[in-house]
Amino acid sequence: MTAAYLFQRDVEHKLQMVHDLQTHSLPAEEEELERCAIRMGYGTEDRKKAVEAFHTDHQRHTTVVHRTFQSLFLEPMTSPIFKVTLKKMGV
Repeated sequence: MTAAYLFQRDVEHKLQMVHDLQTHSLPAEEEELERCAIRMGYGTEDRKKAVEAFHTDHQRHTTVVHRTFQSLFLEPMTSPIFKVTLKKMGV
């Protein structure tokens, strides 16, 4: 989870440095995405491979965060144990 957080923050900071604006989304334009991948250290020789590697890592880290949050916040509320506990509490 720490690696995912650090990766996502690094991406966010690199994107914000470009236009000096706060953003939380990846660029839609391919050229900007290539630049982002390069700024993240994915190489400059083959920009398409750099973007592919960046996307792979970004997806991996995003999946870790999503699964962690889901297990912490969604699954506990839908578990049978949680429902029984709420029922016992009169909720």
